Amino acid sequence: MTIWQEIKAGTIPPRLTVADIYALTEAGLLAENEHFELIDGEIVPMGAAKSSDHERVKQRLSHLLNLSLPRALGVFVAADIAFGPSDLHEPDLAVWPRVIPSQEVRGPDLLLVIEVAVSSIGYDLRVKAPRYATFGVRDYWVVDAIRKTIRVHRAPVQGAYSDVEEYEAHECVTALLLPEVSVCLEEIDGPPARRW
Repeated sequence: MTIWQEIKAGTIPPRLTVADIYALTEAGLLAENEHFELIDGEIVPMGAAKSSDHERVKQRLSHLLNLSLPRALGVFVAADIAFGPSDLHEPDLAVWPRVIPSQEVRGPDLLLVIEVAVSSIGYDLRVKAPRYATFGVRDYWVVDAIRKTIRVHRAPVQGAYSDVEEYEAHECVTALLLPEVSVCLEEIDGPPARRW
């Protein structure tokens, strides 16, 4: 049974903690390939099938980050990040020092978090942005793979970002905490560009 069937059948409660998720996974009641996030204890389904636009942009951003960053920093793709007892997120891309195990990483440890959006733009902006701000993520980007823009969120204050800017495809964005990372969407959204 999937997690959704288990909840509907009443064998799994509709509200869980991160510890519950790990225990249910270890017990074999949750498949490791089920895609969901835990937002304030509520299970939120994530699309299992990503569009080719989403995957292409995510892969190219991952490649650019890996080429740009020192080996001491990891570029993690769809890694589970527990922000608190009832929040488990799976950003498309996240950068943090490799010495910090994924189970111990917290918002301020994250040097950059990127969500690539095709159909999830509203969710990434209205739900995830305030959650990431609450947990102290200092540089959060939402890459709109359709409109070819990057919405950059910085300066988290009391559950909101006080500095939000949108960049067009031709504009380069430099990561706040990673000055060696500069992204121009028009250069990565097509054949490999000169930065590679």
